[in-house]
Amino acid sequence: MKRRAVLSAILGLVTVAFLCTTVDAKSITLKVSHQFAKGDVRDEMTRVFGAKVTEMTNGDVKFRYYPASALFKAKEQWDAMRMGTLDISLFPLDYASGKVPQFSVSLMPCVVQNVAQGLTWSDKPIGKKLEAMMLENGVRNLAWAWFSGGIGSNVRQIKLPEDVKGVKLRAAGKKFEFMMAEAGASITSMPSSEAYQALATGVIDTMLTSAASFVSYRLYEQLKYANVPTKYSIWYMAENLCISEKTWERLSPDQQKVFLEVAEWMHKEWILQNFDALAKEMYDEYTKAGVDVHEMTKEEFMAWQAFAKKTAWKDFADNVQGGQEILNLAVDAMD
Repeated sequence: MKRRAVLSAILGLVTVAFLCTTVDAKSITLKVSHQFAKGDVRDEMTRVFGAKVTEMTNGDVKFRYYPASALFKAKEQWDAMRMGTLDISLFPLDYASGKVPQFSVSLMPCVVQNVAQGLTWSDKPIGKKLEAMMLENGVRNLAWAWFSGGIGSNVRQIKLPEDVKGVKLRAAGKKFEFMMAEAGASITSMPSSEAYQALATGVIDTMLTSAASFVSYRLYEQLKYANVPTKYSIWYMAENLCISEKTWERLSPDQQKVFLEVAEWMHKEWILQNFDALAKEMYDEYTKAGVDVHEMTKEEFMAWQAFAKKTAWKDFADNVQGGQEILNLAVDAMD
């Protein structure tokens, strides 16, 4: 009798352990990190994505959010995803171009015409090629997100390449840095999250960044002039929703399917509608703050593109492995 009681107790413990393991295998909480302020549209994007996934998985997949570089610094997120210590990021792809130089095409002067055209990369050869390179490095792309950017300064209104001569500039992206240096600017590299302090202390006096960052980081408090991308912009940046491949492999096939379905929904129904309005928001906020606002003209854009072709584009084609092929794919995607 005692032996049967002991065996019964052991069987009960094994059953409980098995059930707990089964539940644990289904349930997961993922860490989401990005550099952007809480409430920024990019922070909102991660939360909308997470809420929909949680709903569609009946609560089996949950998310914990770390905005404003609370978990990892901006550029550290790439290696953190590769190693599996970070699950998900809304990540500016160019930030990994020090490790994968080909990613510089995702922040190349004058190769994307508007947010809608940038989003077509998801279905075009240029996007497929970059996604394959991301996967080779242990990071899976979920959704493309594109942001228009402007130029702010305390020195003068920056309309043409010659206007940056002598300024202390945060350019954002290696190819923008190269182009602006060729135009005579002194370059300082930093994430956009550090720009407010750099402007306040005079480390830089001019900068390029996304319209969203110009607003969410309140840079209107530090700038006198702003070239706002309401009509034309030389600056479009891919800031993609990415997941560590190690994390992806921990998800069940059904959970993976939900992730892809939600990413596709966001691509079709959410990203363009929420991101395309950011330039107008920047225009309104900077006008209200008393900043001298300029809207880039077509003629100014064409002057920048001609300068980009002989500087940033040429440097990328000459010095990045497969650069000319990748650049051709990006230019093809403009049609």
